Amino acid sequence: MNTTKYPATVRELGDMAEKLGMKASELLEMLGPIPMPPAGYTLARRSGDRWTGPETFNRGWIITPAWNASTNTHSIELWAASHEPPSYANLTPDEALQLAADLTAVAKTVQALA
Repeated sequence: MNTTKYPATVRELGDMAEKLGMKASELLEMLGPIPMPPAGYTLARRSGDRWTGPETFNRGWIITPAWNASTNTHSIELWAASHEPPSYANLTPDEALQLAADLTAVAKTVQALA
């Protein structure tokens, strides 16, 4: 996929337009509407294009919905508390079922946004 990052400032817009030999208004028309993060998402620390939604916490994991402003793509990030490379996280069958339920709930929410 070939994407162009939307300019964050008027100066960036002007520089991009000049580099492409276009007027700023022409570049804005080409880029289309400004990508907007889903409601409730916040810009991730030390990132210019990664936004994260409300996390699902459990003793054994954290599930975070994410949105990339540069590519306008949604994803789901999973951190398992007991996972330290090179080993694998270990879940009991009950924990695995709860994780599956939590992932399903988050996936349905993220799917509705995409």
